[in-house]
Amino acid sequence: MSTLSTGSTVADNATSVETHRPAKCLRFIVGKDHIRHFEFNENDASISVYHLYPTLQEWVGKEAPDDVNPRSHDEDCLTTNVAKAIECTIIDWPQDFYLANRGGTVLADAVRYDAKTGVVEIVVSDWDLHGLADGATTDAVIAKVQSGVAAGKSFRALRPEELPPYLREARLHIEVIVGLDERDRIGRLVSGRNTSRQVKSWSLADFEGKFDWIQKVLDRPNGPFAGRVGYEENAGTEVTILDVLSYLTLFHSAFDGKGGAEKRKAPTVAYSSKGRMDGRLKDPNLLPGYQALSPIMENILKLHDHVYANFEEAYNAAFGKGARLGRRQGVESRKGKTQVTLPLTGNQSNYVIPSGYIFPLVAGLRALVEYDDKGKASWKTDPFEFFNRHGADMVSCLMEQVELLGGNPQTAGKKKPVYTTLHDRVRLLLQDDASNGAA
Repeated sequence: MSTLSTGSTVADNATSVETHRPAKCLRFIVGKDHIRHFEFNENDASISVYHLYPTLQEWVGKEAPDDVNPRSHDEDCLTTNVAKAIECTIIDWPQDFYLANRGGTVLADAVRYDAKTGVVEIVVSDWDLHGLADGATTDAVIAKVQSGVAAGKSFRALRPEELPPYLREARLHIEVIVGLDERDRIGRLVSGRNTSRQVKSWSLADFEGKFDWIQKVLDRPNGPFAGRVGYEENAGTEVTILDVLSYLTLFHSAFDGKGGAEKRKAPTVAYSSKGRMDGRLKDPNLLPGYQALSPIMENILKLHDHVYANFEEAYNAAFGKGARLGRRQGVESRKGKTQVTLPLTGNQSNYVIPSGYIFPLVAGLRALVEYDDKGKASWKTDPFEFFNRHGADMVSCLMEQVELLGGNPQTAGKKKPVYTTLHDRVRLLLQDDASNGAA
């Protein structure tokens, strides 16, 4: 069928070896006056670039895979001002859409074009490398507009006369690149194209595979956290990889420095610099310490929620039920209202508890971690049972430190003495358990 044809032949029902997902063949019509083709020779290889301008009668939104794009485009992206402006342009100024909108970039395995019929076929087989690399927000808005027109029907099943004039008039600029298969080069392209709204560095780190070893643990089949952690911007999850890295940082061995209390460190960075956690994972000096926590990673996430959900009970045991936790600065009572439900575990609490209280408590439990001769972490004793036994003592110790800081949990979350005091307290409690045979 090809007047223009670039790339290897891929059957429409082929399956990607790496992704085990079927190859996608995008078909639509473009007149010969609205397509251009360029070839760029590179040593023994070549890269083909196509510029196409299909109408929104032909281009159907959300049909192109967009895994390669460092942003997920769930319904949340449709509520932004950018998305609303795109929709307004499509409906009110369709003739200017190709001028006002940057369009989309598709990385593909092959492009075929029949000049007689005007049919274009764009083949995407490896969804991890190819697909819609830029313009996914625009694509999502187009899909929304088309869905509204279809009113429950398949948009492709609509007859031309059923379409509003603006979809027949508006044209979308689609750039298709064939022959680009090197992950590093694709990463640079994606990073460079996604600059109209800055891409979070952790989204790009996910694309580069920096989080693969974490995802392998947390997204394992039938695992308790499968699908609950987002690894890229706008992933649609309440918990992101930055949250996970913050919790892991509380247990990182870098904070077990030797040489006396004056040289000890505290993981305050987990509280104060969550937005930059991905940078720590890229640090070759810190990465081994995170990877060493892999065997207890799921426990660490559960432990955070366990401490949160049992904070009220520990507080009441420490100060008595008349102490009124809800009067503490930053604490919000949910009694008589909808309880706080923690997104990772589903554990519930009657109070909203500031992280400035939770982080030092959880960090103190780092004293329960030990390492084998291969450097892998394990527990000296069950951390959940330990907190159940000693939570009141730990919370009492925490509040003494918080009160010294004026009662402000935000300040407490940033102060080294709060963390080191809790860590020391846990070490003493662990020794007492060992002496009493409770460990």
